[in-house]
Amino acid sequence: MSRLPVGHTSIFTGKSRKDGLQLNVEYEDHLVFADMNIPNGFQGLSNMVHGGFLFGILDTLIWYVIIMETRKITMTRKTDMDFLKPVRCNAPYRALAKLERVEDRDIWATAWIEDNDKECYCRLTGLFREGKIINHARLFSHLDYSDVTPEIKDFFVSLGKK
Repeated sequence: MSRLPVGHTSIFTGKSRKDGLQLNVEYEDHLVFADMNIPNGFQGLSNMVHGGFLFGILDTLIWYVIIMETRKITMTRKTDMDFLKPVRCNAPYRALAKLERVEDRDIWATAWIEDNDKECYCRLTGLFREGKIINHARLFSHLDYSDVTPEIKDFFVSLGKK
């Protein structure tokens, strides 16, 4: 298992964002995941996490799994979100993402949120497109590498040299 670098300013992963989720993102066996217990500050209806935040978490994890599996930087092109059960605030969940397939610049991936019994609460499936005009070095300079292994840091830094 490897911890991945996180965006300094991301509301989902940024460690300096006291108003954010500060998720730790991990990679293992072709999956990216983050354990989470989302506080009430991210609720929509009483004690239920707002769907927009759930989408953002899953979209973020897909970005990571595509990088880890393909070494490509992508942008979200088209998605389909299924909300199956309410995700409660202040309860333990795991968000996961996996790569489905790659065809040229098009990449399909799936992410979902499950509880400790592996019951699925929501699922995001989508088409992601490799970006043409991305400053890789600038993008990867905005990541926090303080909690990652030297190998993971080297992997991300090498992507910044494209």
